[in-house]
Amino acid sequence: MTAEHPSPDLSFEQVDPVYRAFIEDYLRLHGVDPVKFCKPLPGQDEMFFNAILPNYEFDSSISAFKFVESAMRLGEAYRQIAEGVFGGFDKLGTVLDFASGWGRLTRLLEQRLRPDQIYVADIYHQAIDWQVATFGVNGVHSAKDPAVFDHAGKHDIVLVGSMFSHLPTELFHQWLERLYRLVGPRGVLAFSVHDEAILPAGEVMDASGLHYLRFSESSSLDLDIYGMSYVTEAFVGAAIARLAPGLSWRRFPKGLYENQDLYVVGAPGVDLSGLTLASSPMGGFESVATLSNGDLEFSGWAIERTPGATISQVSVHVGGAPVLSVVPGIERPDVLKHFPGSANAPVGWSFRLSRDQAQAGATVRAHLQSSSGLTGYCYARAPEPATFTYSGWSRRALR
Repeated sequence: MTAEHPSPDLSFEQVDPVYRAFIEDYLRLHGVDPVKFCKPLPGQDEMFFNAILPNYEFDSSISAFKFVESAMRLGEAYRQIAEGVFGGFDKLGTVLDFASGWGRLTRLLEQRLRPDQIYVADIYHQAIDWQVATFGVNGVHSAKDPAVFDHAGKHDIVLVGSMFSHLPTELFHQWLERLYRLVGPRGVLAFSVHDEAILPAGEVMDASGLHYLRFSESSSLDLDIYGMSYVTEAFVGAAIARLAPGLSWRRFPKGLYENQDLYVVGAPGVDLSGLTLASSPMGGFESVATLSNGDLEFSGWAIERTPGATISQVSVHVGGAPVLSVVPGIERPDVLKHFPGSANAPVGWSFRLSRDQAQAGATVRAHLQSSSGLTGYCYARAPEPATFTYSGWSRRALR
């Protein structure tokens, strides 16, 4: 896909019915209306078509599930900021989702806030125009140069998901300063970065604390302004210190998406020392075997990325009803390469169901329950002979 030759839009009606059922169930578990959320994915959305889709072997159905899953993980981090700093969504004024793309977060925010409270901004003006037309939110066209970005609003939450993870040094400082000026007097700026812990093999961190590589998922943005950057905490801390003296800020390792650290910076006088934020547990089914007596043995993996937290149990539901629980106790070092710098080791789990418990075609849902209080979810379908449908990573990714 290129900006000149976008992919066709992907409608959720095109998603395999099994995965569509997984998506609808997953959204309802998070209190989200699937009908409102599941607008088509525009073909110009580089995040989906150039990043998510290739990572799942161009399987549009499992990629659609992963899109929804990433949106809910982003939304979970947002919820914790809204509750931890302000007391909940109902206490918020206006918010800005900067570098919002084609509205991954907007699909969720419009179910938590009024459209007039939501501002979205992006360098892709057509993406903003689409969001305005689709969701009725306030759109702001961004620019390559932060000095000419024309927006003077003040917002309670300014979220910048996965932009600072792509900027060279000078633009990092310039955009940080420009966006911090949009934070209201009681507000916060939240942004994600690639920490040095996930620096690709063979690369060496620059002495400055920011290492910039000239590649990205974008086929349209100039590599002089948008590549892949990796930073140290010292670099980010020094950049925050340039904004104003004595600001309160917190770093949450692996706080956003799969591997990005989340930084939250308060307006002058806003104390964030008590703010906590956990990452949703991640995991997936990998295989199912039919045993000689007809029972089904399912197996999978899970990882808890929040420092100090553990996955205490995996609860199994079939057709929406609880069936059994197991304690994950299998070491899975092979999974760790996908989560470099993780605070916790990945684990494996397995369980058996009789055919009476899980007849062919039944939806099997595993709840990955964490001591953090958060729960992750993954799905499988009890197989017909010689078939298996699941919501985990591709076998290629984990073998």
